[in-house]
Amino acid sequence: MKQEERSRRSRETILACAFEEFAAHGYTGGGLNQICIHGGISKGLLYHYYTGKDDLYVACVEKLFREMTDSLKQELNTETVTVESYFAVRMRFFQRHPRHRQLFYDVVTYPQSHLAAQVAECRAEFDSFNDSILRTILQRERLSEHVTLDGAIRQFRAFVNFLGVYIREDSAEDAERKAEELLHTMLYGLIAR
Repeated sequence: MKQEERSRRSRETILACAFEEFAAHGYTGGGLNQICIHGGISKGLLYHYYTGKDDLYVACVEKLFREMTDSLKQELNTETVTVESYFAVRMRFFQRHPRHRQLFYDVVTYPQSHLAAQVAECRAEFDSFNDSILRTILQRERLSEHVTLDGAIRQFRAFVNFLGVYIREDSAEDAERKAEELLHTMLYGLIAR
């Protein structure tokens, strides 16, 4: 096997083990020692490819948002998308990739302030795509009085962040049910007027 192929495999192994560790334990609870133990990786090899915990965590976050964005782009029809179908596609992605769901909620719920710029860069395409989808959906709807399109998009972002906190520990099925209930409440309210 060529050195280039060995290097690629080593990086992939380290990243896969790190992804599992950070998804299961978050940034705070995740540790390089555990990554090395579970992956049968020497610390020397890990440090050959990554400068440390921050670098490895950011690589995992980049993988998370790249894969999530690619999946959303493949599955969503921007011409016919609705709020309900958009969230259904997201929930299906998380059902297929439970570790992605756990890491996503860790990133959203427990942001690491010292990594804010790097995480923002990792999620820039994801955020841009989400904003464009939400803008497309909301432009077709009649918004409540005093709600602007930009304000509605900001509220959706806040809703998604809250949803992450609210359903972080739930099973995928419970999370999907709660997400649907909360989405309905956000869109249509609790009190009839």
